[in-house]
Amino acid sequence: MDEPPGPFRCHGVEAVPEALRRLRHDLMAWVLAAGVDEARAQDIVLASYEALANVADHAYDGGGPGVVDLDAAVHPDRIEVIISDHGRWRTPVVDPRPVSLRGRGLLLLRASADRADIASGEAGTVVTLAWDLAPVGP
Repeated sequence: MDEPPGPFRCHGVEAVPEALRRLRHDLMAWVLAAGVDEARAQDIVLASYEALANVADHAYDGGGPGVVDLDAAVHPDRIEVIISDHGRWRTPVVDPRPVSLRGRGLLLLRASADRADIASGEAGTVVTLAWDLAPVGP
């Protein structure tokens, strides 16, 4: 692999669908430039976009769209993506339907990433996702 690209940083992105789709495409280009194969790149971008969509759906209540920050970096052993909002964690509303299309975002994050950590507090929520680059040996 060539020299990995520098960190990918996009701060203050409006948490609206059009801006988040553009951010998703920019992230994909960065991940591919890092030398990640297409299938793994799809996992990285899928989980990252799910976290971004959760910001748009859950972090900001009422007064218009908030903003989201995305930082990604290539480390010697992993790619890490950190998505931060400045809203407030809202407890999800239970969907009374027997088969709900809601509430699977966190499952998707955890299934798509090698590690997924979520920390929320008064200053917002930070989602840290990581994918191993080197195979884990015996």
